[in-house]
Amino acid sequence: MALNFADSSNFTPNMRWMASTSSWQRSGENGPEVITWSEAVFDLERIKTGWLKFEPGIAPEFQWDPSLQKAAPKPTDGGEWKRGFAIKAFGESLDGLREWATNSKGAVIGLDKLHDLYLDGRGTNPAKLPVVKFEGAKPLKLGQGHTSVPIFTISKWVDRPAEMSDGGSNASASEFG
Repeated sequence: MALNFADSSNFTPNMRWMASTSSWQRSGENGPEVITWSEAVFDLERIKTGWLKFEPGIAPEFQWDPSLQKAAPKPTDGGEWKRGFAIKAFGESLDGLREWATNSKGAVIGLDKLHDLYLDGRGTNPAKLPVVKFEGAKPLKLGQGHTSVPIFTISKWVDRPAEMSDGGSNASASEFG
């Protein structure tokens, strides 16, 4: 095959916060799988924020911010674009490297609080990434509806795992040093 269509090594499997059940899913060979995880390294250094659009049966669309300090303009194509993020996480219970991309309000609130913890600790942990603990969820009423906000803490700081470097693989997920 001259066009290398069979090589999917650049694809990062995903993980998803299910606000309605306060649970997590990851992509698997046979479709979504419910998972339980307690710790994972989150790449908050390389988080992307922007406008995200998720529609059933259609590939997600992203309009990324030029930086964390400057928001991209909201797309004007009439779609349901919402502010969101994409971040990579790595851990044994995640089955390696995963990408979490979402625009759900509860997830955005939870990740924003985690990012504040990251900013508070990165000065004393240069060139390190946080090992994030998932501590459960908090219900939240939003307008006429409800959601749940994932609760995160930082348990320690570690060197960037090789699997999270550019060109890293999803081959193994050992414990964090």
